[in-house]
Amino acid sequence: MAEMVLNNEVDLHNLDNIFISSAGLFANPGSPPDPKMVEHLLEMGISIKDHESSQITKEDADWADLILVMEADHATMIERLWPEVKGKVELLGRFISQGQNVDDIVDPFGRSSYHYRLAQSQITLAIRSFVKRVLLGQT
Repeated sequence: MAEMVLNNEVDLHNLDNIFISSAGLFANPGSPPDPKMVEHLLEMGISIKDHESSQITKEDADWADLILVMEADHATMIERLWPEVKGKVELLGRFISQGQNVDDIVDPFGRSSYHYRLAQSQITLAIRSFVKRVLLGQT
C-alpha cells in the first residue's frame, strides 16, 4: 500500500527524480496484493497494476538511498542482515510524529476493516508529509 500511495503522490507532484521499489521481509515472492488492501486503495482512487510481492534483497538495500519501513522490528532486522545500510533505514511513522515518539504502522494483513483503514490513514499521512519534505529539500 505504501508503494502505491507514494507512487501516486510522486506522480501528483511530478517528482521524476524519485524511483520507488517495494519489498517485504516476509513476503511470498510473486503473490498478488491483499484484496482488502486493493479495495481500500481503489476507494482512494489508486489502482494497482500488475503488482506482485517481492522479498527484500541485499541488492535492493544497496540500491536504495532510503529504506522506509513500517515497524521498528523491520528496521532492526534489515540492519542486522546488512549492517552497512544502517543510516538509510527510517520508520515511515517518523513523518507523522514530527520528532515525537515514533509509532509503528502495524500491518493490517488478516485483520479487520478498522485495521486496514487505520493503516491506510497512517500511511497516507506519512507519505504526504514525506513528499512535502522532499519538495522542501528536508529529507
